[in-house]
Amino acid sequence: MTKKIAIVGMGVSGLAVLLAFSRVKSDDLANIELYCFDDAKHFGRGIPFQSDHKSALINSPINDISFDYRDMEDFIKWLAENGYDTEKNYVSRSLYGKYLSERADDFIHKLPVRTIKESINDLHYLSKTKQWQITIKNEVFPTLFDELHLACGQLSTSDPYQLDGNANYISDPYPIQKLAQMNWNSKRIAVIGTGLAAVDVLKWLITNTKTSLIAFSRSNAFPSSRVIDNQPIPWQFFTQEKLQTLLHRETKHFSMEEFEELFLGELQNLGFKDWESTKNQFLATGTQGIALASQFPRQLFFLQQLASRVTDWFTDLWPLMTPSDQKEYQKIYGKAIINLRNPMPEESAQIILEASKTKRLTIVEDVEEVNVTDSGFSLTVKDSSEQRVDMVINATGYNLTKENQTRATPLLQSLLNQQLCQIDPLGGLAIFPETVQVISPKYGIMPTLYAHGALVNGVIYQNNSTIKIQKLAERAVLRQ
Repeated sequence: MTKKIAIVGMGVSGLAVLLAFSRVKSDDLANIELYCFDDAKHFGRGIPFQSDHKSALINSPINDISFDYRDMEDFIKWLAENGYDTEKNYVSRSLYGKYLSERADDFIHKLPVRTIKESINDLHYLSKTKQWQITIKNEVFPTLFDELHLACGQLSTSDPYQLDGNANYISDPYPIQKLAQMNWNSKRIAVIGTGLAAVDVLKWLITNTKTSLIAFSRSNAFPSSRVIDNQPIPWQFFTQEKLQTLLHRETKHFSMEEFEELFLGELQNLGFKDWESTKNQFLATGTQGIALASQFPRQLFFLQQLASRVTDWFTDLWPLMTPSDQKEYQKIYGKAIINLRNPMPEESAQIILEASKTKRLTIVEDVEEVNVTDSGFSLTVKDSSEQRVDMVINATGYNLTKENQTRATPLLQSLLNQQLCQIDPLGGLAIFPETVQVISPKYGIMPTLYAHGALVNGVIYQNNSTIKIQKLAERAVLRQ
């Protein structure tokens, strides 16, 4: 009997699921029919890699990304074959999206795939048969599905200062090219956020307008500037053997104490004294933190690689920590590890540093309120001072939390309302990490529902790398 499988969303996560099915044994594949759903605009490339302004760079070097993590040279080969410069470390997200789209077409023609370039309105679970019914344009799709993969990572933005609906407030700056359609003459702009989304926005505004800029966030910590160094790291604590030992012991638990023993030991192995002195010397808030990579390239390279190593290990170890240990980790290490793990391209760093040097960009600390005024907005700072701006751009990124679930897509809200899934306390959908099966408050672990990518960025620590997303898709597909 033929098994009918739906992949909902055909960006990076959906393509990872498709790639995983390409590894299924041919005898098993002969009994599978794949149906891939997404709107025509994003099919095969997703939202992050949609057509956009060339200044919006992908934040990984070209040798660090690929359609297939088992063939990491593929993207560079594609660039060379299509006449693009392979000497540049970074390319635009739009160009990477073009590459993804071409590779998606190749796989779709090789596999038993039917493409439906429409958005799904709703999903319903038939609990007796464990099948799924899909609705498109308010009409029931004629096929019932035996298995469903949620890869629709179109998450909502937050609204930290309740400014939605104001004419001078941009709640979502993407695609960046839409900023070019606006009038920026004599404007003073505030950007909420200091993460990678804020870097994209600031870079575009600095390069393409003459506006005066303010940026702020709760931490005011920017991502570090990436240091490229191909020298291998002599790991002594974060070794593959140690990871396997931790994962295969009888006690399925990983403590904060064990993490710190590994992390602080590796810090010393790499030439650092301890975490406190490392933070004080090599990490800082504002643009000062961005500049440290050029002052201490060797040390920042080690720290970026260590943060990347931690993130990789936490794919499996993070779910084994208690909530209190997770909370303590986030308090002590969380923000620093994220900013080291997700560095910005050096080109972006230099543009932001120059704007700060010429006083065009100001980083404001301790912003407590943003209020609407007759002429724009007022930023109230902790010391009771005030900053006036004409426009505010929200560049805090996308997430799925209990606080903003009412801003989620209608499809996600429907699944939540039907109690087919639930939001994890860490954010994203709750899943069983070993199989990425969705956990329902009504049915428990869903036997035929899987979630991928940004949707599970919470249970899966920092699930924003194409490599990690591909490996997790294999867990769902190849375990069967």
